[in-house]
Amino acid sequence: MHTIVDEIYALSTHKIDHDFQSVIRVMDNQLGDDVHMLWALSKDFGSSGLRIGTVYSQNETFLEALGNLNIFSGISHPMQAMTAELLIDDTFVDAFLEEARQRLCHSYEICVLKLEEMVIPFIPAEAGIFVYIDLSSLLPERTFEGEQRLCNLITDYAHVVLTPGESQRERTPGMFRLCYAWVSPQVLEIAMERLSKLVARLRKIDFEDLNDESLSSVLY
Repeated sequence: MHTIVDEIYALSTHKIDHDFQSVIRVMDNQLGDDVHMLWALSKDFGSSGLRIGTVYSQNETFLEALGNLNIFSGISHPMQAMTAELLIDDTFVDAFLEEARQRLCHSYEICVLKLEEMVIPFIPAEAGIFVYIDLSSLLPERTFEGEQRLCNLITDYAHVVLTPGESQRERTPGMFRLCYAWVSPQVLEIAMERLSKLVARLRKIDFEDLNDESLSSVLY
């Protein structure tokens, strides 16, 4: 059995003095043929547009197969050079990641404090840029069609974009992924307040009675 260790959020922990250890260190760099590690710049460095990631493996057959795939997905030389310059600057990297963790913690606190105020269940996050929230109690019906209706309502009237669970292969309708790191803390506070107003309105008015008039105050 092969084990893939995804460390995409490894450096984006919410603990300033984090104790995360890569699988490479845990296994003393003896991964053998069955353990493989994934990492990329997209989350820890906020650089998803660079499309740069890495697979660390000691399985020669697997690496040979990946080498053939690189023909179609290779990283350009300028991007490789830029990334190398970034990663060898230890002083910058350490300072950047420390500041990034502090900002992540601040935005996460803004998000979860408002969710608790709204009495919206969520799965606590220890790292990363998302929190998984449960809006199933607000669905017009416990189906993925109902989930999409709620998603559209949140987008159209609160102007907040959430990722519905169905698009993430969730089996239970009503679960949403909320990204709290895409915008500034000031914008996040506005978005969470809009979501709060919409949730309060949904709990008072039947879903079928929601319209432009009954939801006119959500944005203000």
